[in-house]
Amino acid sequence: MEQEKRMAGDYEIYHALPVGRIEVILGIDATNPEKPYLVCYCDQNNLFGIDQYYGAEGYADYLQAMREFTKLMQWEIEKLQAERSALPEPMGSVPSAHCLPIKGEDELNGKLIVIRPERLRPEFRTADHQVVWVTGGFGASGNSRGRAVFAMRLYSGDECRYNREDLLGFLKPEHTPTWAAEKLALLQAEKQQKPRMRDEAR
Repeated sequence: MEQEKRMAGDYEIYHALPVGRIEVILGIDATNPEKPYLVCYCDQNNLFGIDQYYGAEGYADYLQAMREFTKLMQWEIEKLQAERSALPEPMGSVPSAHCLPIKGEDELNGKLIVIRPERLRPEFRTADHQVVWVTGGFGASGNSRGRAVFAMRLYSGDECRYNREDLLGFLKPEHTPTWAAEKLALLQAEKQQKPRMRDEAR
């Protein structure tokens, strides 16, 4: 069975290299006489995980398009390096020994969970991307047929979505990094203040 071509509009994707949170795309439309080459970004940062293309620019010359393609790649690499340099301490991957296994009946809402490193891109297989705070989703409920688990990356505050099988386990308290304990304490304090603020507004 012939594999379906991946398209960005009328352009067939020729190169798609993931870097950081996006992919850098080079597409070709041989029927376009003026600008047969396309360079753009793609991400799947939405509830349905579908491709979203943006920042598109067409080119008449392949080498010019490749120069732009490599320039975008370099920009994304530099952004990742800047993020890593801003970390307060070097961070490695969270080992499975630092986690308690998740059982089918376990409730995940409001818990610190670790994402399996192999479910992340290589540049994100570190604790600051693995440790998440579960906020909802059908897959967060015990014995649910649902798979989707919505969470917040504890370090950055970014929202994310995973499937239940992407989760490595509960982070053991004795292996919780200092930065994670501090951010978790702030998060829990904010959660306690919100009901109080609603009561005061009545």
